[in-house]
Amino acid sequence: MASFTPTLTLTTSSLTSSDLSFSVSTSPTVTDTTGLQRTTLNSTSKVTKLSVLVGDADVADATTIEGQYIDITDNHGLRRRYVFTTADASGSASNVIIVTGTDLGSGTAGALNREDLFGGVTVQITDGDEQRDILEKLRVVINASNGHAGSITAAAVASEAAAVQSTTLTNPTAGESGVFLIDAKNSTWIHVSNTTVATSTNSGVDHPTLLDKNEFLSPAFVYIKNTANFSATAGRVFCYYDNHGAEDIMEIRGGHFAFVPLSPNNNLKAYTSTVGTIVEYMVIGDDA
Repeated sequence: MASFTPTLTLTTSSLTSSDLSFSVSTSPTVTDTTGLQRTTLNSTSKVTKLSVLVGDADVADATTIEGQYIDITDNHGLRRRYVFTTADASGSASNVIIVTGTDLGSGTAGALNREDLFGGVTVQITDGDEQRDILEKLRVVINASNGHAGSITAAAVASEAAAVQSTTLTNPTAGESGVFLIDAKNSTWIHVSNTTVATSTNSGVDHPTLLDKNEFLSPAFVYIKNTANFSATAGRVFCYYDNHGAEDIMEIRGGHFAFVPLSPNNNLKAYTSTVGTIVEYMVIGDDA
């Protein structure tokens, strides 16, 4: 448990003619630290996007991605697994909760031993769909009753283009965060773009955690240094708590550092204004 030793000081220039001045200082004593760490920030935004690699690329045979999926979690912890079915092979229509008898196209989820898809939500595609078309069909289901149904709003995808194309996910509830979690790393959907370009998939999982709410008791002292050269615009580091509001609590420009006590009720996460910014950090406190 962190301990604080208070010191009370009374000062005066003359006990007979001057008022007493009162000051308080504390000396923290802590037992644990994460040690000095460095991480590279590649995410340049808190805007959540889901992207495909090449919007106008045709998928001639939709069965090649039948049963593939991607997981998306809103900021209340509601996770949905979105699963592709094939219309050409009589696969289930969109916006259906998958059970053992749900037809994926080449067979039912149960007969194909796809228990990993039970509880998922179907997105029906067809032969000849472009990657952009598939993303657009997915975003419709995200907005639908069995998708995230209002906790996430997915924006329409632009007309097909020979480039990365995206849908932007936002939170329609005022005052709540739109930093959602798209599990592109573990997605089986082969068309997901997860590079660092501005229009590619971006979510809360792309922002490294500097202070883990499960690691330290409150308060914890956090040292953060932006190792970039000073600039008013480039290489800035932004830190925020991953709570429902997710508002930025500090900005650190190149060459600057902060050493502050923070309450680890939420994870402290970071992103940057410039891809490749390296941040140095250390947490000092007592283990939870």
